[in-house]
Amino acid sequence: PLLTRVESQKEQIKSQLEELSRRREEFSAVTDNMSEGLILLDREGMILSINPSAARIFGAGSASIGRDILTLDRSPELRSLMESASAGRHGEAVIERGGAEYQLSASPVLTDGVSRGTVLLAFDVTEKLKAERLRREFTANVSHELKTPLHSIMGAAELLQDGLVKSEDQQRFLGRIRSEAERLVALVDDVIDLSRMDEGDNFPREETDLLQLARDVAGDLGPAAEKRGIAISVGGSGGSVFGVRRLLWEIIWNLCDNAVKYGRDGGHVSVA
Repeated sequence: PLLTRVESQKEQIKSQLEELSRRREEFSAVTDNMSEGLILLDREGMILSINPSAARIFGAGSASIGRDILTLDRSPELRSLMESASAGRHGEAVIERGGAEYQLSASPVLTDGVSRGTVLLAFDVTEKLKAERLRREFTANVSHELKTPLHSIMGAAELLQDGLVKSEDQQRFLGRIRSEAERLVALVDDVIDLSRMDEGDNFPREETDLLQLARDVAGDLGPAAEKRGIAISVGGSGGSVFGVRRLLWEIIWNLCDNAVKYGRDGGHVSVA
């Protein structure tokens, strides 16, 4: 009976080891193919498991198993995360590694309210943070661009309302109000277009002659350039591209308009 019992326990242990090995292989298959970094730590902060993505992020290898996580990264952000996890609290932070930015998420593994270890995840958020910064800059720039014509319109309107403008100058002030209002409309249209492009909307495309487009822009800017004595010339051979004509026109317009606005009086703008 004793030998039978030992043999039975031996088979049971063998079965459990096979099941454990199968689960370990499944776990490795999942974690090895994750784009996110995954590190499992014990209650002392020692590394129990680290997947290839995490090893790449932290510049670690298989020899890191059994080492303290802080030997891979001694940043204050990670140290603070580990302290929070040890206290049973979830924490998040952003660190910079190798020119990329990663969001770290540390979650404690609790048993009966006591921390038994930590799961540390690392997500690449470089593009996300870059997009957020661009959006903030865009919002600030749009706000500034909208304020300028609005202040101009308000100033001209107040002068007209208070009767401080001579009758012979009224048309000039009204013209200024109209031009600034048109500028506002153009800015709003630009914001709408950018929003549509951001959402993936398609604009109608067509064959567009860039040389003729540049000539059209130069003609439209002629009066503004003439006021400052700036000559605009367009040269080159004809060449067509398949694109959104209005957006191509705006690209050339912005370049030439800046050249006219910020070039010196009596200067020259050359478009090739």
